[in-house]
Amino acid sequence: MIYTIIFSLLGLYFGGLGGAFGGFLIGSLFDSIRNSRRAKKAQEEFTEGRQRYYNDPAQFEEQMLTLIAYVAKADNNRLSQSEFDFCKQYFQKTFPHSDLSQLMLRFRDILNDSSTSSECQNACDKIRQYATVHEKIAVLQCLFGFSTADGSIHQKELEAVRQIAGWCGVDSLTYEAIKMMYVASSYSGGGYSGGYSGGYGGGYSGGYGGYYDQSSSRQSVNSGPSLDDCYKILEVSPDASDEEVKKAYRTAALKYHPDRVSHLGEDMRKKAEETFAKVNQAYDKIKAARGMK
Repeated sequence: MIYTIIFSLLGLYFGGLGGAFGGFLIGSLFDSIRNSRRAKKAQEEFTEGRQRYYNDPAQFEEQMLTLIAYVAKADNNRLSQSEFDFCKQYFQKTFPHSDLSQLMLRFRDILNDSSTSSECQNACDKIRQYATVHEKIAVLQCLFGFSTADGSIHQKELEAVRQIAGWCGVDSLTYEAIKMMYVASSYSGGGYSGGYSGGYGGGYSGGYGGYYDQSSSRQSVNSGPSLDDCYKILEVSPDASDEEVKKAYRTAALKYHPDRVSHLGEDMRKKAEETFAKVNQAYDKIKAARGMK
C-alpha cells in the first residue's frame, strides 16, 4: 500500500488527477510485487522451519506426551485405567518406531514434573508456528479422545483442552465444533474432591486408580449431537440458508478430511475418520430437519 500512496501523491503533484490515476496504477503494481515477495518469503520460512522441526520425530512425541500430561493433571486426580489404556494404545500406534516402555516412562516423568504447564505452553508455541490447521485439529481430537476415554470428561480437563487450543492458535469456532463432537451439551454439576497422585508402579502394573467420584463436575460423552450442536459442528447459524449450510459442510469436509493428517500416524488418521463421520452425521441431521436433498 505504501507504494500506491507515494506514487499517487507524486502523480497528483506533477500531473494532476490524471497523474494521480497513473501513479495509483504504478504504485499498485509495485505493492503487488512487494506483497508477493513477502508472501513467498514467509511461506519459505514456514516450510523451512516446519521441515527442520518435524524432521525429528522425537519432538512431536515430546509435544504430545506433554499436552496429554497437562490434560491428565488438570483435575488433580489419578489416571483412570481407561485413560491409561488410551495413552498406551495411542503411543503404540502413533509412534510405532519408538520403544513403548520408554515412552511410558517419559510420560510418567512429565506427569510428575512440576513445570508441566510451562512446558505445555512451549510445546503449543511450536505447534502454533509450524503445524497446519489440520494437524492442530488432530491434536485436539487426540486430547478429547483421552479426556473422554472413561465415558465422561471432567470440567477441569475441558478447560485444559480449551487452553491448549488457544495456545496452539485454534480459533474458538473450530474448538467449539470439535468439542460438540465429543461432549454432550448437558452439564452435570456437583462438588468434586481428590488429590493428584504421582504413584506409578514399575512396569505400569499399579498406581492407576480410578476417579473417586465419576459423576461430580463431569460432562457426558456425546452419544449423538442435538440439532443445535450440529449447526455448531458445521460452524454455521441455524438461520443460515440451505446454500450457506451446504457451503459450510463443504468447508468442514475439507477441514476434517482424514487424508490431511495421514502422515501423523494410524491413530491420528483413525480419529480423523471418526471426526469426519461426525461432520457427515451433523450434515445429514440438518438436511433431514430442513427437508434438504
